Amino acid sequence: MRRLSPYAFLIGFFLFLFILLKMVNLGDAWALLRSVSPFWLALAFLTNLPEILSKGWRIRRLAALAQSPLSYRHSVWIYLAGQPLSAVTPAKLGDVARVLGLSRWGHLSWPAAFAVHAADKVYDLLTLGLLAAVGLIHLVLQSRGQTQTPAEPALLGIGLGILLMALFLNPKWMRSTVKPVLLFLAPAKLTHQIQTHGHEFYNRLQEQFQPLPRVVTPFLLSLSAWAMALLRAYFCSVALGLPISFLWVVLLMPIVIVIEFIPISFLGIGTREVALFLFFTAGELTRSGLFCWSQLMLLAGPLAVSLLGVPAAMKMGTLAAKKT
Repeated sequence: MRRLSPYAFLIGFFLFLFILLKMVNLGDAWALLRSVSPFWLALAFLTNLPEILSKGWRIRRLAALAQSPLSYRHSVWIYLAGQPLSAVTPAKLGDVARVLGLSRWGHLSWPAAFAVHAADKVYDLLTLGLLAAVGLIHLVLQSRGQTQTPAEPALLGIGLGILLMALFLNPKWMRSTVKPVLLFLAPAKLTHQIQTHGHEFYNRLQEQFQPLPRVVTPFLLSLSAWAMALLRAYFCSVALGLPISFLWVVLLMPIVIVIEFIPISFLGIGTREVALFLFFTAGELTRSGLFCWSQLMLLAGPLAVSLLGVPAAMKMGTLAAKKT
């Protein structure tokens, strides 16, 4: 099954092709893309800067908890280096690049470097899960006619998210919850390192979350990074003139992003469009408009950051060549 996983993105590709040919009016979509507001699109691109800085700061903070002298400049480079490799390769080479950077620039062993990288991913997923929980609870309560404002689902979602985080970060649970996820997500080289140095890796990983006050700064940085991603999605909708409120973007886009992460597509192509059709098709919104919104978010987000990360990836390739 693992041998077939590099080709799972073909599912998303064929799904995207079906949407393009059967579900979208290409004439309407092209006309809408030609009317994009340059001002709002530029603002969408600019949100990448604070997001990159927040994620670089988070990597530096986590590396510092591992007693690493990693500089802020190198932490930003480590984040950027993984972007183009993750975008163009199905073998998760972006993870390898970041662990390599943490090992070389942060002077960490491979298990310690991968523990920092794993903690970085955990914070991303936990924060996204909390935001998605708020949106899901809002949808459930709204479908039952039990809420008119997002305040109640927000409180319930935050409470649920905090409970799940507390359970996940419990040292007795962490090994059993993290291990299967990391072994599935990690490329073969890093999986071998986990299995070979499992004890050191899990000890290092638990140090990232214990004592609990250590969680506060990385979590706030994760929250700020996701806030920029949601703001970018909203700016892209405004650039297209779509009647979507910022509140609905905040409530529903985290759910869309969770669906995007299903490993059957390349950069969320195919799955993102389906999720947008499912949650946003209402009133004046058309599938052609949502299709254009999806492409604009892809352009202003992952593709833009991947291009910015090319110099860092090339530098990382030089480091790898010297190591071998």
